[in-house]
Amino acid sequence: MYLESCCTNLDEVKKACDNGANRIELCERIDLGGITPSKQLLVDSLSVSTIPINVMIRPRGGNFVYSEDEINRMIEDIWSFKNLDINGYVFGCLTSDNEVDIPAMKKLMTAASGKPVTFHRAFDQVRNPEKALEDIISLGCTHLLTSGNMEDAYAGRFNIAKLVEQASGRITIIAGKGIRPQNLKQIAIDSKAPQFHGTSLF
Repeated sequence: MYLESCCTNLDEVKKACDNGANRIELCERIDLGGITPSKQLLVDSLSVSTIPINVMIRPRGGNFVYSEDEINRMIEDIWSFKNLDINGYVFGCLTSDNEVDIPAMKKLMTAASGKPVTFHRAFDQVRNPEKALEDIISLGCTHLLTSGNMEDAYAGRFNIAKLVEQASGRITIIAGKGIRPQNLKQIAIDSKAPQFHGTSLF
């Protein structure tokens, strides 16, 4: 079972490594749903981590509809991490109509070129999950983090299974939100997701 641990400080990074996580998603301000971590936190985390680190690129909490200035800031953040040994990036942009913001995503994908990209749980706010999944695949994202458009991954586990079937190996679906050791097995069985993401997996 492939487990990604959401970490916001060095202690959490060390704990994830020591307890069997396969990958880390690094961010700060989990109370806001996660934002871009400081470069210093990323540098320090890379120095202690024994597993790959994906870094979140998100300039603020709130919605996922970003202004041109915010997109430019996200591009700058991506470039500021380019010389570091990260595994990949995590980001997602929506339009005011809750569709994938293709132009904004293309700019970010170009900046992230050469690294895996996870489209995060902004996906769970889209109006048409089937169309959004195809858009995300067409952009070249390698992973999609989702709770199946529900409040948490347990409630959305059967929707996640539909996404896994639709994706048919073209993108890796990561089940996330509200996953705990006590519900992980059932989510894995019902969702058929190949990877799992959480803040309290260990």
